[in-house]
Amino acid sequence: MKTKPWLLLTVLPLLLFVNSASAANDQAQLNAQDQKVIDYLVKDWGEDYSVTSVDIAMNAVKVAPSDETRFRIGNYIKAHPELHEVIRRWGWVTLVLIPDEKLIARALINAERDSKPLPSVSELAKAVGIKEPDVKRGLAMLERYEILQKDDKPGSQGFTMVPRYIKWEPRLDFVFHKISLDNGRQFNVN
Repeated sequence: MKTKPWLLLTVLPLLLFVNSASAANDQAQLNAQDQKVIDYLVKDWGEDYSVTSVDIAMNAVKVAPSDETRFRIGNYIKAHPELHEVIRRWGWVTLVLIPDEKLIARALINAERDSKPLPSVSELAKAVGIKEPDVKRGLAMLERYEILQKDDKPGSQGFTMVPRYIKWEPRLDFVFHKISLDNGRQFNVN
């Protein structure tokens, strides 16, 4: 079959237009405050071995804490690993989950990996040191990020880890340390 050059010349600009429109749409999903957080993160990542998380960046640029905002920014980071080497090296999960969500995920991963029953909400609350409503909120965020999935099997806790997170070696995405400097700057390191 012979390719018609005029067809290629017609289709190629259309494909480029669709691709650039898609990239513009991704950018349009971020509002000005979201972009301010992204700009802060990109500038901050890598300084002092920092792996600064979205929640710390939101606080630094005085964006009100909100799961919805963090989820929107987190999805943007997940979709755009080209933003910075820190995303590619440490994984988007490290950057978007708050400490309680990381601890909940770690407890669930350890139980599943060790073939133990998943802890209940009250057991998670006790293990993580937070209240049950905070555990439920954390579980909801882990499900939204597709780290957890619903499990309606009899005897289950109603959720299970997505298999790729159970076998993750090493599970560094759920390891973190928060650093606070005398000048007020905060960041995470792994």
